[in-house]
Amino acid sequence: MALALGLFLATQDHGLGGGVWPSYTIDSVQSIEIATAGERFVLVKEPSGWVVRIDGAEADALPTPADRSRIEALLAAIAHNRPTQTLGQVPAAELAAYGFSEPKVRILLKPSTVGLSEVLLTFGNETPTGAALYAQSSLAAGSVFLLDASLLHQVDKPADHYFDFRMLDLRTDEAQHLTAYGNSGVQWEMERKDDSFIFLLPESLKGSTISSSEVRLFLHNLTAITADNILAKNDQQPGGRPSFTLEITMAKATEPLRLEIFPQEGESEQVFGRSSRHPSGFLLDHGKAKSLFRLAFDMQWRGVITYDSARVQSARIYSAMGNQTLVAEKTASGWEDREHGRKLTGLDLSLWRLKELRFEAEPIARIAYPAVQRLALDLYAKDAKPLTSFVFYSDPRLPPDQCWLKVGAEEMYYPVGHQIIEELQGYLPARAVKASSE
Repeated sequence: MALALGLFLATQDHGLGGGVWPSYTIDSVQSIEIATAGERFVLVKEPSGWVVRIDGAEADALPTPADRSRIEALLAAIAHNRPTQTLGQVPAAELAAYGFSEPKVRILLKPSTVGLSEVLLTFGNETPTGAALYAQSSLAAGSVFLLDASLLHQVDKPADHYFDFRMLDLRTDEAQHLTAYGNSGVQWEMERKDDSFIFLLPESLKGSTISSSEVRLFLHNLTAITADNILAKNDQQPGGRPSFTLEITMAKATEPLRLEIFPQEGESEQVFGRSSRHPSGFLLDHGKAKSLFRLAFDMQWRGVITYDSARVQSARIYSAMGNQTLVAEKTASGWEDREHGRKLTGLDLSLWRLKELRFEAEPIARIAYPAVQRLALDLYAKDAKPLTSFVFYSDPRLPPDQCWLKVGAEEMYYPVGHQIIEELQGYLPARAVKASSE
């Protein structure tokens, strides 16, 4: 009896030798053909990188870029979950009982390295206890192995599990030239110069410098935004023009990387996008799209107000809504209300916050009803010499936390945070309350 048991274990050990189960890495594999109960597809290493090709796709269908890390995870799962037991040679007529007539998954590994064999792995049913999985390997034809059942969850994945959901594939340090387009044309354009970038457009920023670290952060955040769904077929192209386009020229590249985001349609929570990496398109959450616009918008220097605060000696605040005027003067002890002698504590801080205002969207050349003037602020230098002026307008068409700002004689209106209006109005004297008649 002991001799028979020893022979059985020896047979099992021999059957589980290193030659019956593959242990391939991504660098040694050329392609992986996968057939599940629902679909067939192949993961292929091409000159541009790994791609997913779906069986039955149109002849001119473009492959979908694959996520290399997920292919590595698949190969690692196979290599690390070697058979725990062998049932030895099983007659072909009995294989159906183990689930091999309609296997859960079939995986064909085709190596790129000389000396490695092509391997077909077939995964059948789970054992009655559910703890193990029946499998076959073409390296041991006719044999049936037992694997840990958890492996099935790792290999039974749909094709889109391997899609690369990044909108662009870029290396931030290689970006040389960037152009962002909006509905009305170029928003901004910049190019690398030594260790920094300089603006080419808009004209108001031409020649000004932006650090390469800011550009790298912009590109890093761009790559962190992933699509929700990759469209493998070229049959859902939108009409009209994109609302946002970004072109990035990389070092030694002949064509720029391109990203297009189209306007939201109806009540849909997703927008259509297209890129040089995913020319058939993808769907992107509307919130992600808005953050993408913000990233591009933030590349501009968005300061509105520039003046020498050290020259300010007096200020006039006029509330159009309340028809009130305050003239403030800077004294040795601080700001004072000229008419009432009140101390205006904090006005210096308010004027500093005024200089820190940033416009929240693209400025416009004119505004109309229902926009109405709320507040005017005039700043004066020594001897009441006009220094600069600002006019604020409320507009129900703006987000509730914004207002329009016009600076001096500029024919531009900037959407800025409206809190500054409330802050400046707070310095106006309180109106006297009329006593009610008996």
